[in-house]
Order: sequence, then C-alpha cells, then structure tokens
Amino acid sequence: MKGLRISHVCAIALGAAFILLAADRAGSLRGKAPAWLPPPKAPPRVVESGKPPPHNDKVEDMPDGKGREVTFYTCTACHGVALIKAQGLTRELWDHTFDMMLEKHRMPPVKPDERAEILDYLSEQFPPRRRARSGGDNPFLK
Repeated sequence: MKGLRISHVCAIALGAAFILLAADRAGSLRGKAPAWLPPPKAPPRVVESGKPPPHNDKVEDMPDGKGREVTFYTCTACHGVALIKAQGLTRELWDHTFDMMLEKHRMPPVKPDERAEILDYLSEQFPPRRRARSGGDNPFLK
C-alpha cells in the first residue's frame, strides 16, 4: 500500500474542519466576526403564544374616540391597525366580523359590555365608504 499523498491529507483535514464548523452551533470555534460585517439582527419579540407580534402599532395609531383602547388591545392581539383601517363596515357587518373571528380564528371571548363598546367604536370610526362613481354596487357593502 502506497503512502498517503498530500492531496489525501488536505482533503481529510478540510473535511474534518467543515464537520467541526457545521457541528459548532454556538459559534465558539469561529471566533469574533470581522468588523466589516453588520451586527446580527436582534431576535423578534415573543409574546405568550410563542409567536412574534404581528405589528409594531400603538394605541395612538387608531382614531381618538370612546372605546379606542379596548378596541386596540382586543383587535391588535392578532393583527395590525392597518387591517382595521382598511375596513369600512356597518355596525351589523362589524358584529358579523366579530363573530367570524371568534368562531374561525379562535379569538378569545370578549365580555358583552366590551364587545358593545368595540362595535360602537368601529362603526363610528370606520363606517361604510361611499359608493363608487361608476354607479355599480360595491359587493362588500352588502
């Protein structure tokens, strides 16, 4: 049997180095990152469910009015303010949307008095928009 050639030794050494680096999850074998690399991103905030929050909205992002805070904290537990602002519904349709979120999206139950306050706020601040000028009916307002 012939002796090991230099190419074999290099291949074995490189293979071992790659295996060690791949197995080093903590990064202690790699040393510090070069100064020219950007710092690593901070991990996203985690809420009780274990998922990061869906937005970075604040109460002040909602129009001022009675029920703003309870609406903000109830609705933005699952989605951002932009989704709320994009709607324009009657109180009846807001109520139907509330039921749908409770049934299909597993929204936590809300006390009846808080629900009434939220529906008052939503129907006052985000009412149906006027119809299009083309004269056609908007199917989302029905």
